[in-house]
Parts: sequence; structure tokens; C-alpha cells
Amino acid sequence: MKGIQREKPWPRDAVTGVILGAEPFALGEGSHAILFLHGWTSTPRELRFLAERAAASGFHCHGPLLRGHGTKIEDLVPTRFPDYLQQAETAFTALAARHARVSVCGLSMGGLLGLKLAARMPVAGLILIAPFLSPWGRTIGLPNRWLIGRVPLPAMIAKSAAGPIMDPVQAPEHIAYHAMPSAGIVSIVAAARAFVPEIPRVACPTLILHSIHDTTSEFRGSRTLIENLGADDKTLVAFNRGNHLITLDYEKERVEETAVAWLERRH
Repeated sequence: MKGIQREKPWPRDAVTGVILGAEPFALGEGSHAILFLHGWTSTPRELRFLAERAAASGFHCHGPLLRGHGTKIEDLVPTRFPDYLQQAETAFTALAARHARVSVCGLSMGGLLGLKLAARMPVAGLILIAPFLSPWGRTIGLPNRWLIGRVPLPAMIAKSAAGPIMDPVQAPEHIAYHAMPSAGIVSIVAAARAFVPEIPRVACPTLILHSIHDTTSEFRGSRTLIENLGADDKTLVAFNRGNHLITLDYEKERVEETAVAWLERRH
């Protein structure tokens, strides 16, 4: 079928089965730790370059590989949003036991995980990159943010060949599954809908970075956040070049510089 992504023959670790380049990371040293949470169907690689910059500035950076990710799509099928949240909570607690302060940086669904953590745990600072509060797009004229979870979906949904990165150099290097188990989509969208009333409970300093051209996570979700977060220190930076994964797209350098400068001012 033309116009959809195909599974790539990624090389894998012979023992773990993890795609090479998709591994979790632990970088840098310092009393201030940052928990990096990647997006759904993706891997820590989408945040690793930003983490390397932060580590060089004196932060300890930890990026776990979320359950079901980075191996084969069959491993993702049985997982749901609560599985990822439990893993994120465990990782945050472990970092908090060893560091004076712990901030969270989440991309897409990782941003939703970060928001959930910040609403209930002592998160020092929060960086949200293309946070997923509302799915982009329409189907048969109706917004997907309304349809998902309310109409039947096929068990597996193919991704568009266009992908989440505009930069033709970076796009082929992005490690992610080629399709999406619909049950997982429904669980994430349901979690995002349920979280909206909790937004005012997030009171830690928050930086939001989001492209206005995002075709995965609606930019309107970030407007909802900036209007309703309980934090006094909150900033939304809009990007005009790139799609969903701005950490790997045309404005990658600007994303890194903006995020690290924000962290350094609150170190």
C-alpha cells in the first residue's frame, strides 16, 4: 500500500533484541538529575542529543526505554499508558533517592507522563516537547481528538509515509515502529482526556516547546497547558520549522539551546 511506512530491518542486539541505537542512556554527573521520557512507538534516541548537551552542562541525564519499545512491535501490543506511567514513577523515585533535585523532560506521550509525575511528585522542573494532550487531524470530517476511543478501530494502524520529521537527512535515522496498536492509542488518548482537569495541579517551573506544524500532537494542547498550568514560571516557545519531533528536525539546535539555557537558569 502506497503512502504508509514499512517496517525497517533495524540491526538488533543479539542478546536483548533491542534495536541498536534505541538503548536507554545514563549520562553525566551532578546533584540535579533529569529524567528523559520518550514518545510512544519511539525510543530514547529522540531525546539523547538533548541529554548529551544537558549532561555537558552538569546534569545527570537518565533516559529509560519504555516497556514494549525498541524491540519489535509485537512487544508493544499488550502495553498501555498505565504501564509506562508506572515505569516513569519508578525511575523518578530511584533518581530522587540519589539526587538533590529531579527534573523531567518528556516528548509527546513522554510529555503527558511528565505532567502526570509533576501533578503528584516533587518534580523540580518540567520540559515538555510537543506534549501529547490531543491528537492532531480529522477522519471523515470529524476531529480525531473526539473520535479516538469512541469508534471502532482496526487492531493495527499504519503510519503515514511522511513521518514526524520534515528534515530529509534526519528522517531516515529515526528509530520507531512503523505502525500503532490501536488499543495503545486509545489508552493514551483516554489518559490525556482524563488529565485535563488536573493541569492546574502542575506548579513546578515549566518550559513547553512545540511546532505549530505538528501533525501528531495538536498545538492547541500546548495552548491549553500554558493557560491552565498552576505554575507561575511557565513558558511556551513555538517553532515554525519542523514537524512533531523537533529534537531531530530542522530546529534541533535551537531546541537544545533553548532547553539547556532554561535548565541552567534553574540549576
